[in-house]
Amino acid sequence: MKKSILFVLCSTLLFVFSAAAQDDANRYSSGRLDNLVNQLKGTAVDLVDRTSEDIKGRNAARSDIEAAFLAQQLDASVGFFQEFIRDGRRAAELRDAAAIISDLTRRAPTSGLNSNLWRDAQRTVSDISREIGGGGNGGGGGNNPPSSGRAVWRGTVDKEVHLVIQNRNIETRTISGAPSGNVNFSFTSSLPTRNVTVEAIKKSGRGQVRVIEQPNRDNDYTALIQILDDDGGAREYQLEIVWR
Repeated sequence: MKKSILFVLCSTLLFVFSAAAQDDANRYSSGRLDNLVNQLKGTAVDLVDRTSEDIKGRNAARSDIEAAFLAQQLDASVGFFQEFIRDGRRAAELRDAAAIISDLTRRAPTSGLNSNLWRDAQRTVSDISREIGGGGNGGGGGNNPPSSGRAVWRGTVDKEVHLVIQNRNIETRTISGAPSGNVNFSFTSSLPTRNVTVEAIKKSGRGQVRVIEQPNRDNDYTALIQILDDDGGAREYQLEIVWR
């Protein structure tokens, strides 16, 4: 009887210690992660200060107000993320938290006085995601998009339009001429957060199409495509965008 009780006790203790060891193995600790998050926190604080200054006047633009609110959200979220790290949260939880912060930075303005700071924040978030196995795109599952893929974009172009491609989104910017209309796009997979070569193939349209910026770490893995149509009037275009 005593031997049975002793066996059960030893088995229970072994299970508890094994579970604890497995739990510790799932927790993530990294000096580089600490440095990256501290760097992101510093950038977020700078953004709060600058965007708050931008809206001090009575006639603040809607875009400046949105940027100020976004900076406050980013600052608070990074602070909460730091608590996650101090609490020794599991790597999966850290990846989920990083994905939420990544979604915030994707909403950042792409132009303006503080655009460089926003890009710094986006790059740091990508580095954090890669550090904890999130693939750099905020996916939270440790899986990167495939290295090759394609997207299709359709819309009208009057004179000059730029397509800004990042992750699974295409921002259509009208540089000159009438604003683009009937815009839609689709992806087979996300543009990955690693160096790939992007090619733009014109399926319909009369003007010129070219890639003017390839995705790389400095632009947070964003591709930029130019469409030029100088013949007057808007025309329908269809582009196939491939990367490998």
